[in-house]
Amino acid sequence: MVSIDKKQYSTTPRFAKQKVRVAVSYKEVIILNEKNQIIVKHKRLYGVKRKAMIWQPYLELLSKRPRAIKYSSLYHQFPPIWTDYLKNCTEEEQKSALRLLGKLLKNNDFSLLNQALEMAVSHGHPSADQIEHCFYSILHETNMYASIEPTIAVPSMPKATRGLSHYDAFFQKGGVSS
Repeated sequence: MVSIDKKQYSTTPRFAKQKVRVAVSYKEVIILNEKNQIIVKHKRLYGVKRKAMIWQPYLELLSKRPRAIKYSSLYHQFPPIWTDYLKNCTEEEQKSALRLLGKLLKNNDFSLLNQALEMAVSHGHPSADQIEHCFYSILHETNMYASIEPTIAVPSMPKATRGLSHYDAFFQKGGVSS
Protein backbone atom coordinates (compact mmCIF):
# COMPACT_ATOMS: atom_id res chain seq x y z
CA MET A 1 0.00 0.00 0.00
CA VAL A 2 1.13 3.54 -0.76
CA SER A 3 0.02 6.44 1.47
CA ILE A 4 -0.78 9.80 -0.13
CA ASP A 5 -2.59 12.61 1.72
CA LYS A 6 -3.60 10.18 4.51
CA LYS A 7 -5.25 7.89 1.93
CA GLN A 8 -3.98 4.43 0.97
CA TYR A 9 -3.67 3.01 -2.55
CA SER A 10 -2.80 -0.59 -3.39
CA THR A 11 0.08 -1.65 -5.61
CA THR A 12 0.57 -5.35 -6.42
CA PRO A 13 2.13 -8.17 -4.37
CA ARG A 14 5.15 -8.12 -6.66
CA PHE A 15 6.06 -4.62 -5.44
CA ALA A 16 5.54 -5.23 -1.71
CA LYS A 17 8.08 -3.35 0.42
CA GLN A 18 9.75 -1.86 -2.67
CA LYS A 19 10.09 1.76 -3.64
CA VAL A 20 7.64 2.96 -6.26
CA ARG A 21 6.93 6.29 -7.93
CA VAL A 22 3.59 8.01 -7.81
CA ALA A 23 1.99 10.40 -10.29
CA VAL A 24 -0.91 12.32 -8.78
CA SER A 25 -3.49 14.37 -10.67
CA TYR A 26 -6.85 15.76 -9.58
CA LYS A 27 -8.66 12.61 -10.74
CA GLU A 28 -6.22 9.73 -10.48
CA VAL A 29 -3.21 8.29 -8.70
CA ILE A 30 -0.86 6.28 -10.90
CA ILE A 31 1.71 4.03 -9.28
CA LEU A 32 4.84 3.44 -11.38
CA ASN A 33 7.89 1.21 -11.09
CA GLU A 34 11.44 2.60 -11.17
CA LYS A 35 11.40 2.53 -15.00
CA ASN A 36 8.24 4.70 -14.96
CA GLN A 37 6.07 1.84 -16.19
CA ILE A 38 2.52 1.81 -14.86
CA ILE A 39 1.89 -0.75 -12.15
CA VAL A 40 -1.67 0.28 -11.32
CA LYS A 41 -4.08 3.24 -11.68
CA HIS A 42 -6.58 4.37 -9.07
CA LYS A 43 -9.27 7.03 -9.04
CA ARG A 44 -8.08 9.65 -6.58
CA LEU A 45 -9.83 9.47 -3.24
CA TYR A 46 -11.55 12.49 -1.74
CA GLY A 47 -13.78 12.79 1.29
CA VAL A 48 -14.07 10.09 3.93
CA LYS A 49 -13.00 7.08 1.86
CA ARG A 50 -9.48 6.24 2.94
CA LYS A 51 -8.44 3.18 0.95
CA ALA A 52 -8.41 2.25 -2.75
CA MET A 53 -7.88 -1.42 -3.40
CA ILE A 54 -7.44 -3.25 -6.69
CA TRP A 55 -8.01 -6.86 -5.76
CA GLN A 56 -7.09 -8.79 -8.95
CA PRO A 57 -3.31 -9.15 -8.45
CA TYR A 58 -3.75 -10.27 -4.85
CA LEU A 59 -6.56 -12.69 -5.59
CA GLU A 60 -4.59 -14.25 -8.43
CA LEU A 61 -1.69 -14.88 -6.06
CA LEU A 62 -3.93 -16.17 -3.25
CA SER A 63 -5.80 -18.53 -5.58
CA LYS A 64 -2.55 -20.49 -5.95
CA ARG A 65 -2.28 -20.99 -2.16
CA PRO A 66 -5.76 -20.40 -0.77
CA ARG A 67 -5.05 -21.62 2.76
CA ALA A 68 -2.67 -18.64 3.16
CA ILE A 69 -5.58 -16.20 2.85
CA LYS A 70 -6.37 -16.51 6.58
CA TYR A 71 -2.99 -15.00 7.37
CA SER A 72 -3.22 -12.09 4.93
CA SER A 73 -4.58 -8.66 5.74
CA LEU A 74 -6.84 -8.97 2.67
CA TYR A 75 -8.97 -11.61 4.34
CA HIS A 76 -10.14 -9.09 6.94
CA GLN A 77 -11.09 -6.63 4.20
CA PHE A 78 -13.47 -9.11 2.53
CA PRO A 79 -17.18 -8.68 3.23
CA PRO A 80 -18.30 -11.07 6.03
CA ILE A 81 -20.46 -13.11 3.63
CA TRP A 82 -17.30 -14.01 1.66
CA THR A 83 -15.17 -14.84 4.70
CA ASP A 84 -17.95 -17.13 5.99
CA TYR A 85 -18.26 -18.78 2.58
CA LEU A 86 -14.49 -19.30 2.22
CA LYS A 87 -14.26 -20.84 5.72
CA ASN A 88 -16.65 -23.58 4.62
CA CYS A 89 -14.91 -24.35 1.31
CA THR A 90 -12.46 -27.09 0.49
CA GLU A 91 -9.07 -25.99 -0.81
CA GLU A 92 -10.12 -26.54 -4.45
CA GLU A 93 -13.36 -24.62 -3.90
CA GLN A 94 -11.36 -21.76 -2.36
CA LYS A 95 -9.07 -21.68 -5.40
CA SER A 96 -12.07 -21.49 -7.75
CA ALA A 97 -13.81 -18.85 -5.62
CA LEU A 98 -10.71 -16.64 -5.43
CA ARG A 99 -10.15 -16.91 -9.20
CA LEU A 100 -13.82 -15.99 -9.71
CA LEU A 101 -13.47 -12.96 -7.45
CA GLY A 102 -10.38 -11.86 -9.37
CA LYS A 103 -12.27 -12.23 -12.63
CA LEU A 104 -15.45 -10.43 -11.58
CA LEU A 105 -14.10 -7.65 -9.37
CA LYS A 106 -13.53 -5.35 -12.32
CA ASN A 107 -14.84 -2.22 -10.62
CA ASN A 108 -13.55 -3.23 -7.15
CA ASP A 109 -17.08 -3.26 -5.80
CA PHE A 110 -18.37 -6.29 -3.94
CA SER A 111 -22.05 -5.29 -4.00
CA LEU A 112 -23.15 -7.45 -6.97
CA LEU A 113 -20.87 -10.29 -5.90
CA ASN A 114 -22.37 -10.19 -2.40
CA GLN A 115 -25.88 -10.39 -3.88
CA ALA A 116 -24.82 -13.27 -6.12
CA LEU A 117 -23.29 -15.20 -3.23
CA GLU A 118 -26.32 -14.55 -1.06
CA MET A 119 -28.60 -15.87 -3.81
CA ALA A 120 -26.42 -18.92 -4.46
CA VAL A 121 -26.08 -19.75 -0.74
CA SER A 122 -29.87 -19.78 -0.37
CA HIS A 123 -29.80 -23.05 -2.35
CA GLY A 124 -27.05 -24.75 -0.30
CA HIS A 125 -23.26 -24.49 -0.46
CA PRO A 126 -22.59 -23.19 -3.99
CA SER A 127 -19.72 -23.81 -6.37
CA ALA A 128 -17.89 -20.94 -8.07
CA ASP A 129 -19.88 -21.73 -11.25
CA GLN A 130 -23.16 -21.32 -9.40
CA ILE A 131 -22.04 -18.01 -7.91
CA GLU A 132 -20.97 -16.83 -11.37
CA HIS A 133 -24.35 -17.86 -12.80
CA CYS A 134 -26.12 -15.84 -10.09
CA PHE A 135 -23.81 -12.87 -10.70
CA TYR A 136 -24.64 -12.74 -14.41
CA SER A 137 -28.33 -13.32 -13.70
CA ILE A 138 -28.33 -10.25 -11.45
CA LEU A 139 -26.14 -8.23 -13.80
CA HIS A 140 -28.33 -8.88 -16.83
CA GLU A 141 -31.59 -9.04 -14.86
CA THR A 142 -32.45 -12.44 -16.32
CA ASN A 143 -34.46 -15.26 -14.81
CA MET A 144 -33.23 -16.16 -11.34
CA TYR A 145 -33.08 -19.64 -9.87
CA ALA A 146 -36.47 -21.26 -9.70
CA SER A 147 -37.18 -24.10 -7.29
CA ILE A 148 -38.08 -27.42 -8.85
CA GLU A 149 -40.96 -29.23 -7.20
CA PRO A 150 -40.48 -33.00 -7.49
CA THR A 151 -43.49 -35.08 -8.50
CA ILE A 152 -42.50 -37.97 -6.21
CA ALA A 153 -41.72 -38.06 -2.50
CA VAL A 154 -38.09 -37.26 -1.76
CA PRO A 155 -36.60 -38.75 1.43
CA SER A 156 -35.23 -36.29 3.96
CA MET A 157 -31.45 -36.29 4.34
CA PRO A 158 -29.30 -35.15 7.26
CA LYS A 159 -27.61 -31.80 6.75
CA ALA A 160 -24.05 -32.20 5.43
CA THR A 161 -21.21 -30.52 7.33
CA ARG A 162 -18.76 -28.58 5.18
CA GLY A 163 -15.20 -27.53 5.89
CA LEU A 164 -12.83 -28.90 8.50
CA SER A 165 -14.50 -27.61 11.67
CA HIS A 166 -15.86 -31.05 12.59
CA TYR A 167 -12.32 -32.50 12.42
CA ASP A 168 -11.01 -29.67 14.59
CA ALA A 169 -13.73 -30.36 17.16
CA PHE A 170 -12.86 -34.09 17.09
CA PHE A 171 -9.19 -33.47 17.84
CA GLN A 172 -9.95 -30.85 20.53
CA LYS A 173 -11.92 -33.50 22.41
CA GLY A 174 -8.87 -35.77 22.42
CA GLY A 175 -9.72 -37.96 19.44
CA VAL A 176 -10.22 -41.71 19.70
CA SER A 177 -8.93 -43.61 22.74
CA SER A 178 -6.77 -46.66 22.04
